[in-house]
Amino acid sequence: MKLISVLIYFTVSSILLPGSVFCEQIKLSVGLTVSPYVIKAQNPDQKMSGFEVDIVREALGLKGYEVKFILQPLKRTKLSFNEKKVAGVLTIKENYPQVEGTFLSDDYITYHNFAVTLARENRIINSINDLAGKKIIAFQQAQFALGKQFQTMANQNPNYKEMASQERQIGMFFYKRTEVIITDDRIFKYYKIRLKNIPTEQAVTFHDLFEESSFKIAFWKQNIRDAFNQGLKNIRSSGRYNNIIKSYIEDHPPVKKLNPVDGK
Repeated sequence: MKLISVLIYFTVSSILLPGSVFCEQIKLSVGLTVSPYVIKAQNPDQKMSGFEVDIVREALGLKGYEVKFILQPLKRTKLSFNEKKVAGVLTIKENYPQVEGTFLSDDYITYHNFAVTLARENRIINSINDLAGKKIIAFQQAQFALGKQFQTMANQNPNYKEMASQERQIGMFFYKRTEVIITDDRIFKYYKIRLKNIPTEQAVTFHDLFEESSFKIAFWKQNIRDAFNQGLKNIRSSGRYNNIIKSYIEDHPPVKKLNPVDGK
């Protein structure tokens, strides 16, 4: 009887004490974005990966939460959240009407799109107007994501097209099938070092025409939002945040980056 009492004591203590190995599982909805932000698991035994996913998983894991990510089309992620089928939804802006009245996290991830050209071509692209008439391949729905001025240029440019596969987009760029591509810099670097039998060693120029875009997570519960924010601060201050990103974007040759606003 004494042995049973001791076992019960240690079992209950392990559940209640901070730092317990027992975690509360929560579901978060994440959109079908592109590598290296979100990478779909190749088989049922693997976890979803990508540095956006890993950052969220580790930040909440530090606070005792185990995250199950529900991969869905972007529109569906918000619907699942509104129906309260998930505890939170990733990649959210505070002005999205679907998350009004919920608890929004601190900014946890940033996307930054650039116009990319081959450096040896010395193209002068200091504004969106300089893209007019050029052969351009952009990511899908770029004309709606990058502002009205870009949309006007795209609509008036017969050489402009969009492509769902950014891996293919970047391959075509290095094969000189286009003059300019519009892509996120991390996505570009990720695929640049993974494309095979393609001359990716060519130097490139990043033309900084677009603002960075940062995103939040919407939660239904304040305590989970607060736990995520604290975990996010912890992994940022420890350097772990940057190390997660670097683990997906390996060393690559330096690229020339031009910012027409401040001359960098």
